[in-house]
Amino acid sequence: MMGSKTERGVLELVVNEIFEAIESNPDREYLLRVSFIEIYQEQITDLLTGSTRLKVSDTHNEVVIKELSEEMCSTPDSVIDVMKKGEKLRHIACTNMNERSSRSHTIFRIIIESRSRCETGSDEIAIQLSHLNLVDLAGSEKVNQTGATGGRFKEGCAINVSLSALGKVIDQLSKNERHVSFRDNKLTHILRNSLGGNARTAVICAISPASVDETLSTLRFATGAKTIMNTPVVNEVVNDKAMLKRYEKKIKDLELQL
Repeated sequence: MMGSKTERGVLELVVNEIFEAIESNPDREYLLRVSFIEIYQEQITDLLTGSTRLKVSDTHNEVVIKELSEEMCSTPDSVIDVMKKGEKLRHIACTNMNERSSRSHTIFRIIIESRSRCETGSDEIAIQLSHLNLVDLAGSEKVNQTGATGGRFKEGCAINVSLSALGKVIDQLSKNERHVSFRDNKLTHILRNSLGGNARTAVICAISPASVDETLSTLRFATGAKTIMNTPVVNEVVNDKAMLKRYEKKIKDLELQL
């Protein structure tokens, strides 16, 4: 996700493309904000503040993480800095398989709002709203390979349970089943709209000839994900749910006070 000094990671590539698109479209006004969470043993932590045990709820067909902090960003470097800040709080440990093994799943969310500059000030202006979830999944683990005991063993069990729940949801979506078990796990609950809603979803799978069983399992997972058919449309908000409208109203109120 982060890449290295010699090879840029997914985050840097995505962020640079976002800002290139913004710069190439001067007729629209943009607002970009980011958040960063970790799912560790079914507990949700805000990696930007350290707040733990955040709650997930469904509001008007949207999945909301209560009391989750967000930071405004105006440059690619500021987005990267936010992720680096959160990465310092992420659970990482050494196992027989990996010197720096991720002990949790993380979701780095970028929310982009935009509106036409020529329509600024109109009460009924439609604001386009997009969510980009960059999900870094911890890999599945087998005790005989990782040598995990005690706390590492419990972490591995939690990782495997959530990955199993994700695989089940993808299988249900690929078969177009009427009921999908999104709420069985925190990971699938949060990613409900990204997996089976108004979204485009890309899955990048890491495989290795060093473990044939793990590779076959990963490829089956990827094959199921490829069969899911979503029909994304542009999200437009015309009420005060958009931050752009809130900030515009706040500025007008301050100007009146002056």
